[in-house]
Amino acid sequence: MKKSTLALLLALASTGAFAADTTPAAQEEVNYGDPTASFSTLGVSASKDTTQLNGMMGLGANIFQLDLGADNKKGDVNYRGRYFHVTDGLGYSVDVLGDKNSTTALAGMIYKFQVTDNISIFPMASLGYTDTKAKGANSTLAQAGVYAMYGFDDGHWVYANPKTTYHVKNKQFINQVEVGGGLMVADKVSVGAKIEYTAKYGNQPEDTVAWIQANYYF
Repeated sequence: MKKSTLALLLALASTGAFAADTTPAAQEEVNYGDPTASFSTLGVSASKDTTQLNGMMGLGANIFQLDLGADNKKGDVNYRGRYFHVTDGLGYSVDVLGDKNSTTALAGMIYKFQVTDNISIFPMASLGYTDTKAKGANSTLAQAGVYAMYGFDDGHWVYANPKTTYHVKNKQFINQVEVGGGLMVADKVSVGAKIEYTAKYGNQPEDTVAWIQANYYF
């Protein structure tokens, strides 16, 4: 499987991952790391190789998201469109994402367990299919993971998000863990960072990517 295609598949596992995906609206009763909160935001995130614009609009229980990314050197564009619905801690989503070489669709669910006032656990699972130009890469996908968050009383947050994606055609598990957090620097502005680690699989070496991020809420 081509590395660019793999990166796209791993993005499917970002239910509670980063930037517009994980930062709720500026609502006093909701901590800013809760991935099931409805909010509206514009943001930007960047790694060594990629820059991404993140947009989300929360309309009550219905959340609409669009992320547009570009390779910093080649300029190749990728996208992710997402619809997310949340009721009483239970959420389900439909994702469509891709680039010039592939298109992937995924449907999944996430549920919120409030352990304490500051600690929340979110198990998640999804199924999907990827259609790509890479030889032997078209396949059904299954993904499972958990997002664990500690929300500070002053609105900051940290999280860990281990997950695994099973590529049915190649009979391979792609294991990944992501850790990060966000800091509220103003009532409507946050900055954050995360590190994504992908374990070795098949003929692909292990990989670590660091991101920085900023969001404005309205």
